[in-house]
Amino acid sequence: MKKINKLANFWIRLTSTLIDLIIFLGLAIGFSFLVFDYKNANYYNKYTYYPWVIFMAFLPILLWVIIPIIWKGKTFGMFICRIKTIPEDSKKKLSKAIFDRQRLFAFFWMFVFLSYLIISPEGFLHAASGQKLNYGEKIAFGLPTTLASLTSFMQLFIIITNAKSTRIGWNDKFSQTYTVWINKYELVENPDEDIKNIIKPIKRELPIIKFEN
Repeated sequence: MKKINKLANFWIRLTSTLIDLIIFLGLAIGFSFLVFDYKNANYYNKYTYYPWVIFMAFLPILLWVIIPIIWKGKTFGMFICRIKTIPEDSKKKLSKAIFDRQRLFAFFWMFVFLSYLIISPEGFLHAASGQKLNYGEKIAFGLPTTLASLTSFMQLFIIITNAKSTRIGWNDKFSQTYTVWINKYELVENPDEDIKNIIKPIKRELPIIKFEN
């Protein structure tokens, strides 16, 4: 018998995701006050727009890749919820497992924010203040808006796949990782075989029916 961490359920994983999202939005909004003069609907200095966009592009990598690698598989939300990410294969490096797990959405969001670099500071300010955009500005806004919509839809779909009795979603399978409780355990005889059985249930073969004329 061996003690292993229990797989985290859907709701605690969703709570962790929401906490991370709140932290991300809080940092994004907080740093925006260093760039935008909201009272006068203008920039303090319009040239700070581009560093702000680059910072926003780097932020998802920091929160969902770098910090979990340094913090042994935990984001801020996961730490609060007492869960963590571990590799399916204990021989696999945690940094590689985290990268495989987050490379889709963390890097997608990075490209979404980097696409705002094609928008001029004036065009962004016009959109933020609700002013009418010219034809060029509408085209420039089309790319990041489309990318953000597609990424949000895909991420929501992946999150929904976690709501399974096996507690293993598509992203877990693709990245070969598990999301487990930090301080909740269970005893199993063969941990590797036990988890594999959760991922790959026994295939049931239906009887072959032959029709004779």
